Amino acid sequence: MAKRTQAQSTEDWNYERAIAQIEATVAELEQGELPLANIFEQFEQAVTELRRCETFLTEKQQQATLLIETLTVPPAGEGVGE
Repeated sequence: MAKRTQAQSTEDWNYERAIAQIEATVAELEQGELPLANIFEQFEQAVTELRRCETFLTEKQQQATLLIETLTVPPAGEGVGE
């Protein structure tokens, strides 16, 4: 497996691809055929990607919450003193 660069730019990063890569790494680790040094390297890369996925999902959840709030809050000046 080719080593991924940690300097992968944000615009190149894709959540679905990251999850697929993590799943492939887990499958490879579960086979138990990698040398010990490679196991730790692969595990470290998977954890790094999982953290990046978690950050991505947290940001998207915050964006969704803000959008939902704009649906429930009347525009400025409406509903006041009516």
